[in-house]
Amino acid sequence: MNKRNLIFLIICGLLIFCAGLVFAQGELKEKVPDLCYRCHIKLKDRLSSANVHFPFKQGKCTACHNSHAGNARGLVREDIRTLCLGCHEGIKNELKQKFVHRALKNGVCTDCHYAHGGENKYLLVKKQKDLCGLCHESLKEQLKNSSVHRPFKDGECSTCHNPHASTEKYQLMDFANKSCRKCHPPRCKKGSVSIAGMVEKTDCTSCHSGHSSSFKALLGPFGHTAFLEEKCELCHNPILADAKITVKMPVKELCLSCHKKDTLKIKDNDIHLTNEKGGCIMCHKQHASKKKNLTVSESDACAACHEKTEKKTMLMEKALKSIKCIPVKDRKCFECHVPPHSERPLYLKEDKIKFCARCHEGQHKVTHPLGNDIKDPRDGQPLTCITCHGMHSSKAEFMLYFDRKRQLCIQCHKK
Repeated sequence: MNKRNLIFLIICGLLIFCAGLVFAQGELKEKVPDLCYRCHIKLKDRLSSANVHFPFKQGKCTACHNSHAGNARGLVREDIRTLCLGCHEGIKNELKQKFVHRALKNGVCTDCHYAHGGENKYLLVKKQKDLCGLCHESLKEQLKNSSVHRPFKDGECSTCHNPHASTEKYQLMDFANKSCRKCHPPRCKKGSVSIAGMVEKTDCTSCHSGHSSSFKALLGPFGHTAFLEEKCELCHNPILADAKITVKMPVKELCLSCHKKDTLKIKDNDIHLTNEKGGCIMCHKQHASKKKNLTVSESDACAACHEKTEKKTMLMEKALKSIKCIPVKDRKCFECHVPPHSERPLYLKEDKIKFCARCHEGQHKVTHPLGNDIKDPRDGQPLTCITCHGMHSSKAEFMLYFDRKRQLCIQCHKK
């Protein structure tokens, strides 16, 4: 045997020997998951839960966890959201829908679901009604009303709502009419006249509450007095079978025939009243609403016309990541603007300083000088809160137009 062949055999032998050592060193003392349960004794008890996560049940600990080290708590392989959606493709596709549950947007899957096992369906960390109530606490008060929707009373929120995302607002399972009719065939009447066929394309929630009400048939919870008292004739022409339901006069004149106190504030040529979409009912529900002043959902009504403002706001949300101003965050436009019931610029409820100070009392006490006597050197206008803070297009923290450490101040103080 020549020298070259001898060297080759020696090298091959060493490689085989080393491979054997590596295998020996990497060989586990016990199989997974039993090896894991040596330390995680209590976790094994989860296997006897009423509902067990399938990878955990099959003992596939390493499907979700790194064995040695990781960047995430619990040694999970990726961030929780990415890890869960890796298997739950259906939910991943749902998240492409227009309306995504804020709990999921701002949190992680394990805020609501156990990762291993639990007593509640879908591995929920609490019973459905208790879990939803953690965020939607204000809804608990509605359980005290005399008329309560059965699924709401029983805490079966997912009967009507998708907990992750939906094409419909409030994550409704389907368009309200379609969703409601699964349990409630239309039986709407006025006296002895059936109007079911006349209102079949009307959103059920424009008259009925999905949760509860103080009125029969879940009407309301807040409603036009004439509607709640079934005095349709005050606004409508006589309702006849198979005939179109009509009002006595144009909507604006009809509303102002009762709401006379508003005529002094409203201008005849105001765009919100002359708009082809319907005068007063552009902003107010004519029958019932979730709000005391019978206003519509601002996120629908306002954004439909003010598209540029909505786009700016969305860009601001992405840039700032966290919006502290609740009216802006939740699109509660009517908290600040009351078109056409205000003669102030931007239809503000109060002047530009007072309407901010209603919520920001502490900041108002230590604010930069403001008011009619303090002028903005750039345009000579009085300095107000929105001189520096942009409600829809800020670029810096605290919803400021510019960084307060330098860039904001030198807009005026250049010397």
